[in-house]
Amino acid sequence: MLNKEVLINIFQKLYEGAKNFYDEFNLADGKIGDGDLGITILNGLEEINNNINKFNDDIGSNFMICSQAFVKKSGSSFGTLVAFSFMNISKNLKGKNECNHEDIVIIFETALKTIQERGKTKLGDKTIADTLDLIIKKLKDNFNYSEVFKSATKQALEDFKGKKILIGRARMFEDKTKDLDDPGMLALNKLSQMF
Repeated sequence: MLNKEVLINIFQKLYEGAKNFYDEFNLADGKIGDGDLGITILNGLEEINNNINKFNDDIGSNFMICSQAFVKKSGSSFGTLVAFSFMNISKNLKGKNECNHEDIVIIFETALKTIQERGKTKLGDKTIADTLDLIIKKLKDNFNYSEVFKSATKQALEDFKGKKILIGRARMFEDKTKDLDDPGMLALNKLSQMF
């Protein structure tokens, strides 16, 4: 069950992860992009944690705080996708004090839909969308969230080894990206280790 206390714990752990993997995220992103993924994730999660005292029993309201945090602290394309995802999740969960399993699946479905529409990406492009899609599939019949996140994020990286990244700045690097992990997919995998 997801409620205010659980959500606070999640964002505190994510912030710890963002600090732990900061250099690794920037390094992975620097191979095919601006090298600022670690900065984006850390700044956004730091701002969420700076405002965590504003969290209340309305889960939707809390996700709006998260969205505003990423808007304030990140001008990057990844940060913008996160901010819009949180905003759309907020709308879907408005007025809910607790989220059941179905609501948790909806959170990930909303994030996937937002990233596909805003990021103009499709499944198979080797992006964070592919990881989210796998998480959703595994969540359908598994209530062990920690196990799902760890296994799905790892499997997504393995499934796309040897495949090119087909969207964003990484496209310029063509075949070189076959040997590289998508930075967003890598970040989800590393952050899942905090749970």
